[in-house]
Amino acid sequence: MLLVCPATAFSEAPSRPQPPTLESCQERFAAWPDGRDAAMCFYQCAQEASAREAVTRALTALEARHPDQGWLPLVLGHVRMLSSHKAAEAPYRRAAETFHRLRQAEGEVLAAINLRAILLAQGRAEEARQWTRRVVEVASTSGLPDLRARALMVEASHLYEVELDLGRAFRVLKRAEPLVFPEGTEGMKKQYLSVMGTVSERLGRLDEASDINARLVELTRSTGDLFLEAHGRFTLANLALRRLEREHVLSDRGRALALARQALAAAERTGNTTLVARAARLTADLLGDSPEEHREADVLLARCLALPETPESQELRLSCLWTRAERRAGVDPAGAIQDSEASLRLASERNDPLYLALALRGRGTVAYRTQPLPEALAHAERAVDALEALRQTQSDASSQAELFATWARDYHRLAGWTLEAGGATGRAHTLSPRAALSRTFAVSERLRARTLLDALVASRALVDAEDTPERRAQRSEVQSRLVAVQRRLLDPLLTGAGRDAALKELQELERRERDLRPVPRQGALEFASLDAVEQGLEEDEALLVFLVGDDVDLTGTSAGGAWVLVVTRAGTRVHRIPERTRLAAAATLFSGLVERRDGSELGAAVALHAQLLGPALAGLPATVRRLLLVPDGPLHDLPFAALREHREGAPLVARYELGVVPSASLWRHWRGDAPPTLGGEALVLADPEWVLGHGESRSASAARSGIFEEAALLGALPEARREGFGVEEALRDTHMAPRLWVGPEASERALKDADLSRVRVLHMAAHAVVDAEAPERSALVLTPGTEEEDGILQPREISRLRLNGALVVLSACSSASGAVLPGEGVLSLSRAFFEAGARAVVASLWPLRDAEAADLMERFYRHLATGMSVSAALRAAQLEASDAGLPPAAWAGLVVLGDAGLVATAPREEAAPLSGLDPALLMAAALVVLLALGFIARGRWRGGRAPAATRGAAARRR
Repeated sequence: MLLVCPATAFSEAPSRPQPPTLESCQERFAAWPDGRDAAMCFYQCAQEASAREAVTRALTALEARHPDQGWLPLVLGHVRMLSSHKAAEAPYRRAAETFHRLRQAEGEVLAAINLRAILLAQGRAEEARQWTRRVVEVASTSGLPDLRARALMVEASHLYEVELDLGRAFRVLKRAEPLVFPEGTEGMKKQYLSVMGTVSERLGRLDEASDINARLVELTRSTGDLFLEAHGRFTLANLALRRLEREHVLSDRGRALALARQALAAAERTGNTTLVARAARLTADLLGDSPEEHREADVLLARCLALPETPESQELRLSCLWTRAERRAGVDPAGAIQDSEASLRLASERNDPLYLALALRGRGTVAYRTQPLPEALAHAERAVDALEALRQTQSDASSQAELFATWARDYHRLAGWTLEAGGATGRAHTLSPRAALSRTFAVSERLRARTLLDALVASRALVDAEDTPERRAQRSEVQSRLVAVQRRLLDPLLTGAGRDAALKELQELERRERDLRPVPRQGALEFASLDAVEQGLEEDEALLVFLVGDDVDLTGTSAGGAWVLVVTRAGTRVHRIPERTRLAAAATLFSGLVERRDGSELGAAVALHAQLLGPALAGLPATVRRLLLVPDGPLHDLPFAALREHREGAPLVARYELGVVPSASLWRHWRGDAPPTLGGEALVLADPEWVLGHGESRSASAARSGIFEEAALLGALPEARREGFGVEEALRDTHMAPRLWVGPEASERALKDADLSRVRVLHMAAHAVVDAEAPERSALVLTPGTEEEDGILQPREISRLRLNGALVVLSACSSASGAVLPGEGVLSLSRAFFEAGARAVVASLWPLRDAEAADLMERFYRHLATGMSVSAALRAAQLEASDAGLPPAAWAGLVVLGDAGLVATAPREEAAPLSGLDPALLMAAALVVLLALGFIARGRWRGGRAPAATRGAAARRR
């Protein structure tokens, strides 16, 4: 009988090559019995389920006649893998041993990779680990680049599947990428895209994962690989669901459902029951609540749960159970509880914190809809505990933050449910209101700025003790190479292939540098309790803690909502505020209107004040003068200073000093430090300048894509130089000795070499470049100082400055903004200075105009020099700017981060006496000052319109 793999399986892709017949594969093998391609022909034929039995018999017979042909058992393993993992184990083992005996490294690596995957699916992790080591050893010994690439992919798979270390897995895959693209085989490319798509998804990089899986689907369609096409389509649909959960654009639900149906159709073409079950569960998860959709979902979930109960199917069965439980909650409470409990038992048996957290999330949802609220709270709290365990599997802080961000909504949900249990929503309380507030506050602290808290509170000595001299030397060598590459990238004349090559080298060095960092240690962290914070606040302070979640999730279950906790010495209150999606739109609109500088933001300022602050401020004790704000989500970039109660009224900063803290625990950490002693130094760096590699000095700013091109062509900042002299003058009669570096003196090398232990104020008036997509490339732009520096001071370098509780003032654009990770907060330049030991940072949410920045800083330091706290001095400066007629865009973006109550200096008790000086000299000096002030007044923009000469690129701090 002539057996043909049916063409209907390929009908969606007219360009896909027609499948071979079994007879043609047998003829091809007879002609080339030792070749790999001849054996692989059988796998192409077996893509359709109806062909597999005949293909299996043919391969088994050929293997018996050709015992030294390792490709035959390997392909037989591929064919059996389409239907059953367990059935594929034996042929893969035979293939691996045959190739090992014949010393054929490529075949041995491929067989070992597939065998490892089967063992892992069966829960045989130790055996899988041994085969992972074997793959790496054989590939390394072979010296073949394509085998090295495959070994790196296996190593990455082991890291994320067994050790759950997604960050390291991602970086290992990036090392494999240049070995796979563009010269690798199609099989290697499919393997790479499959693994990288999964890792990117689990890290929460949804857009990147979508692009990768779209490439995978396209590649599999052109090569006729139904199995991987189904996998790619499933992942695309799952990503659409994740994006729907994150962004809450309900109109996207139909698109996600359509993708799930496509994934189900692709899975059915493979005949693989596991792929079909996965796609069926996902489709059921996206169906609505109509009777027809309920019936369809029941059929799909029955298919999913019809899988045999084996170790390989355990993961899928537990997800099918929690999906069915959530769908049954509204119609069959007892059945929903039974399903969710069964899912939880399976997850507990797996001992995997990821699936335990997912199962507990589902169990909590079912309990909320079917049982008393305390039962739901118990499961939601356990889910958060599982997330904490998952977080600790990551070997670097960045991966911890990325992974944690994907689970922020679980913390918002727990916080909202806890407040509901305390009666905050009007529901009869099952917790005392005080207990609910205390527990909600604790959940909030577990959510926020965790990696920064770890860096500041955990023992640095403990970290350094495990950091060997060899690793430190390797990091130093990598850092030197990073500088050299970045110096090349800063040359605007570098174009084309040279720039592409340098960027690839930079990416590899950045990954290497991150791998060489000490493993983060959590230490014995103690989060701030509500009682402790209330007791630590002064009578004139209030802490406003924002929790910005969604009102409901995709199932219609409460997602926690959005709240503000108002904490004072006298106690704590809570108020409901608009949910995340509404606030995100309102905050974005407000910031855009502020940027217009025409007063059009007043209506939005009043609305946001009423929504966020109205009830909160109305109940504050009359003694409160300072608000400490703990923002969340879209509120990180909101200029609170410009909000106002009435259109004609004064801005918020007229009533209160304002400070921003990442979390109450960090505020308590800074507040608990001993107050700085008077004295020390103020180090001022202003208007750094440099000469580029091709010998041309900077003359004008330019907005270019990429931070290196942008930094290379930034213009000089003449007003920043004036600002530096003004800071020096303002601090001259204080207990602090100012030291000013301008122009070429304001260098990266000088700053790194300086003894900063006595520095109480570090002021930097310079350009900043911010890369929201790659936050660790953001930088302050300084003079290089030596050939060993590049002049761009980046977070990894800032964090090593070893500041000693200093106030850092970043008179630079967007130095308080950057990528926002849910929970972790803003990955800004300011954050790096806290890691270096700063106690407070003054920075900007948006770009600054050079002259306006200089004027605002002159006002700020004039007040700081009188002994005011940082927040009081900034408030006074902002009020002066507002009273002078400047729009909020000129002053409201400057914020105090950290310890807003820090007093950095005070005036000396006795100023230098003027008696004894020649009166004529005094008159002459006064005349010189008056003339200078007149000259400056003509060249500066003080409110209103700026003279045309001050406009242009060089007048804006980047």
